[in-house]
Amino acid sequence: MQKRGMPRAAMSDNGAAMTATEINDGLSRLGVLHETTLPYSPYQNAKQEAFWGPVEGRLLAMLEDVDDLSLSLLNEATQAWVEYEYNRSVHSEIGSTPLERFLAGPDVTRSCLDSTALKLAFTRTEQRVQRKSDGTIVIEGHRFEVPNRYRHLRRLEVRFASWDLSLVHLADDRTGKILCRLFPQDKAKNATGLRRTLDAVSDAPTDVPPAHGMAPLLAKLIERQASTRLPPPYLPKDEGDDR
Repeated sequence: MQKRGMPRAAMSDNGAAMTATEINDGLSRLGVLHETTLPYSPYQNAKQEAFWGPVEGRLLAMLEDVDDLSLSLLNEATQAWVEYEYNRSVHSEIGSTPLERFLAGPDVTRSCLDSTALKLAFTRTEQRVQRKSDGTIVIEGHRFEVPNRYRHLRRLEVRFASWDLSLVHLADDRTGKILCRLFPQDKAKNATGLRRTLDAVSDAPTDVPPAHGMAPLLAKLIERQASTRLPPPYLPKDEGDDR
């Protein structure tokens, strides 16, 4: 998306990776219409299936002698092969390279978000119950600490990607706005037993002292009007004149 632009629609098969909650919710948040191929209809998946021919015959063949093939190296090699060989080779059916065909067509893509916003978009939303004894919640078997200012909430809405628990966020269940980031529980630090004194949580409304004088916004507008040195757009009435 960052390289070619954000599409308005996308099609994929019904595999678990492409129908995951993170993918469906992420495309929905970005305004991308996600269509899947019909089940048990391999002819609809012909383009994807045909793509695996050169992948296995060219790309993987060039990586056979690599001893320690990591995921990062595989991703880097795949990007280099797709950009500088596959997308620049003439396709027999379209009579041009895939890159030329893409650039020759009408551009209906949209500007893409930054990496942080994209990672936040492709997350799932789930509810968790906060444990009041230590102010933590459990996500995928890992315990995360809830900030002190949210200790009065029993049910919390969290957003995370199941494949990357390094980014977990607390969200407002009504508006969906991100409130803060959650971090794993530091058990070693908690074992020291040092705790900060907390004020009691009360449901009573906070007493707000009554305001005195003119509102700051109105005072600013009056000052702005006076700085123009223009006469007032009205005729003041003289209370002592009965005529």
